[in-house]
Amino acid sequence: MSQITDGQRRPQHITQHEQPEGRPSPIYSHNPHEGGEFPLLVLDVERQVCTPSNEGFRVLHWHEEVQFIRVLQGVIQTRIYEEAIEVHAGDCLFINRMVPHKTIEKEDCRYHSFIIPEQMLAFFPGSIMEKRDVKSFLCHPGFTHFLIKKSEPAHEPVLNALKALDDLYFSPLEKTKPHYEYRLSTALVSLWLSFISILPPLPAAAPSREHLRIRKLLTYLHSNYQEELSVESIAAAAHISKTECLRCFRRYVGESPYQYLIKYRLHMSEAFLKDTELSVTKIASETGFASASSYIRYFRKWYGCTPKEYRSKQKGGS
Repeated sequence: MSQITDGQRRPQHITQHEQPEGRPSPIYSHNPHEGGEFPLLVLDVERQVCTPSNEGFRVLHWHEEVQFIRVLQGVIQTRIYEEAIEVHAGDCLFINRMVPHKTIEKEDCRYHSFIIPEQMLAFFPGSIMEKRDVKSFLCHPGFTHFLIKKSEPAHEPVLNALKALDDLYFSPLEKTKPHYEYRLSTALVSLWLSFISILPPLPAAAPSREHLRIRKLLTYLHSNYQEELSVESIAAAAHISKTECLRCFRRYVGESPYQYLIKYRLHMSEAFLKDTELSVTKIASETGFASASSYIRYFRKWYGCTPKEYRSKQKGGS
């Protein structure tokens, strides 16, 4: 059995769901506003810095909400299953709920991500709008994403609606005016209506067995990243062979299970560095690394600094 470790056995006293301050390990990116009075999440990403910080940034992830990515400057590339989509300044990418994706910067860029719970589009549970105009699109197995381009005249109403939402959300003056959340809500449904009005008929499609399979593999890895894992144990989560597991990761993730696991562990360690005062040795143990030295080596490789230097920068607000 081939263990996915970095050379040594790690302590076994850590349970798989322990996180800083009692937070569970995410299976997919979590909206911190979920269940609140206004659960819209908006991320401002500029030159690979995400504000507010979000656990889904940098890594392959998915979430319950739909997402509109509006590129303001430069070029991004979003990987959705096996497809890589380039989105240029002035364009927008829609990503459906529960669709694994990862966005990287192709050129120095800035973009806004609007992550929208479906209940904000449906007016009220059980409405005809929810059934006909929201769930029929969100639950369609063949509808994963849609690129909205400034070069397409038919897409102009959607881009205008998204700009209006963007301007409203990021305006300090607008936030001081009455009924701000109500105006945001009407801007959201205006955007959604403009968007579904330009969509071509969606083809009949059954859920892709391979798409469900890679989500099972990633869910298992996300839930057990702190433990010693093998390719065989990851493959068993989806009831497939080691060879098929490796093929799925290469096709849909673009890297091996080992490479993805190391990056995910590093990503999860960021929360410990920013939100706790745990030692680097303890963080290495909490996130599945065999030793502090291996953790520091990988961290320096991917972040260009040591964990201590990263923590110091975060505490200093830079």
